[in-house]
Amino acid sequence: VYQGSELWEFSLVDPDNRRPVDFAQRRRLLADLDGGMVPPIDATGAAKLLVTSRALRARRDHPDAFDRYAPLPAFGDAAEHLIAVDRGGAIALATRLPVGLDAAGGWGDTLVILPGGIFTDLITGWRFDGGETPVRELLSRYPVALLIADER
Repeated sequence: VYQGSELWEFSLVDPDNRRPVDFAQRRRLLADLDGGMVPPIDATGAAKLLVTSRALRARRDHPDAFDRYAPLPAFGDAAEHLIAVDRGGAIALATRLPVGLDAAGGWGDTLVILPGGIFTDLITGWRFDGGETPVRELLSRYPVALLIADER
């Protein structure tokens, strides 16, 4: 993550310190996100800032949840469009090849097998039970999810 690239970045090279960065805009957006704003995926880039801020805070707050890399099994017609990884307690899910997924009709009956327990998606705040979980539920708001085991 480059400082100043927390929103959409359309350059063809790595950002550098010669580009102006609107830090006030980023502070406002982050405060709005922390206040409960649910951003759409639009030109503001607030959705990227949401994912970035939640992922960095998860690394800070749950360092023990990022100590390994184990793929999670997915089954169904669109399983090849899901990247699902258990990082040691944090479960990262991401959509792969979204244009092809959309052309094929979406997630359909695709399931991912989560470990036992209850998980909270740090991006949406939604809770999910472990076990066979429909991907269309996990990724219905954003094309990514970051699940942490609920400690309750």
